[in-house]
Parts: sequence; structure tokens; C-alpha cells
Amino acid sequence: MKDILREIFDGEYDITPKRDKTQQELDEKLCAEWDKVQKMFGDEFIDRLFELEGEKEGWRAFHYYREGFRLGVRLMLEALGV
Repeated sequence: MKDILREIFDGEYDITPKRDKTQQELDEKLCAEWDKVQKMFGDEFIDRLFELEGEKEGWRAFHYYREGFRLGVRLMLEALGV
């Protein structure tokens, strides 16, 4: 069994969720559809869509991080009786 605290301390903990078979199949299908869109609208259009999607995901990730941090603080305060 892995020692998660040691992995976090050493900076080796990987938060990336592992994809199951269904997720992999859906990703392959989605990529095939994006290839069709790319052929129809061109590389520049697809690049811009992915750029915007990346920005949106960045903000979403920060939001989840911030809310998770707040939850952690509230749980610690509750545990300490503050």
C-alpha cells in the first residue's frame, strides 16, 4: 500500500484520476468527432475553441481548489471546536 502522506510530502502525489475503459472509449469517439469538425472548419477555429475551453477549465479548477480549501479549513475548525 502506498503511503499517501509521504507522496504528498515528497511532491509525488498524482491527483489525476485514472480513466476506466468506458471513459477511454468515449474519449476516442469524441476525438473522432473533433476530427470531423476540424476538417470542416479548419485548424484555427479548433485551436481557438480549445484555447477558450482551457481557460474555462482553469477557472473551474481554481474554483474547486478554493472551495475544497475552504471546506478543509471549516472541517479543521469544527474538529478543533473553534
